Amino acid sequence: MFESVILGLIQGITEWLPVSSEGVVTLASTTLFGNESNESINIALWVHIGTAISAGFVFKSDIYRLIISFLKSPAKPTPEVKFFITGMFVSACLGLPILITMDNMTSGDTLKTNLSYVMGAIGVCMVATGLVLWRAKTSGIRPRSDVKIMDGLFTGLAQGVAALPGLSRSGLTVSTMLARGLDKREALALSFMLGIPATAGAGIYSALSGGIDLSIENISALLVALISGIITINILLRVAERINLVAIVLLVGILLALSPIIDTVI
Repeated sequence: MFESVILGLIQGITEWLPVSSEGVVTLASTTLFGNESNESINIALWVHIGTAISAGFVFKSDIYRLIISFLKSPAKPTPEVKFFITGMFVSACLGLPILITMDNMTSGDTLKTNLSYVMGAIGVCMVATGLVLWRAKTSGIRPRSDVKIMDGLFTGLAQGVAALPGLSRSGLTVSTMLARGLDKREALALSFMLGIPATAGAGIYSALSGGIDLSIENISALLVALISGIITINILLRVAERINLVAIVLLVGILLALSPIIDTVI
């Protein structure tokens, strides 16, 4: 039970930060509790269901509003509805094949090296994005109502790529929206909402393909992730304007860019 609480808590906190929650939970499961790598990855994906539910709970009013808006005028959706439809479609088309491919591939030195170079390349792009944001005189001011289809396209691509092990979904999507000029708080909120189907889908896929059973331990981990996720989201939204997201994007980007060197040394 202690293991379930710890892993669920880690997921509930790190899912919303610009770090790879899957990577952190997997690492904790293997190093702290001695689980096998495959089992740890399945657990890490499973607890994503809890954080997906937590985001759904926090943003239930927004989600309800979007659904009603779409049902009232499906032929003329609002910019925000277009953003979510585009983002979810693009991320599913890119992320699902990546998730299935990663699940089917055997782990090994070659795979690890290839992934580290992919992460390194993405890290360089994140550093470049962070530098552009840092050089800007003002932060993004575009509200949620001003999102475009292209915002959904680029954010969906970022979320889809984040299916690769070790990449931060929130880090990539938030940095993408900041680069597109969106307000900090709006970028966080849109990232959290867009991630609901992606994170839930990853958890359900893990449960079906990885043999996750509905044991007390697994249910407990999911519930802890749900509760801690709700608390973490509310805290981040309240302090959004005081968070130096540019510095975080730069830090994560540098760590990813150095991943090929780190893997070689390790």
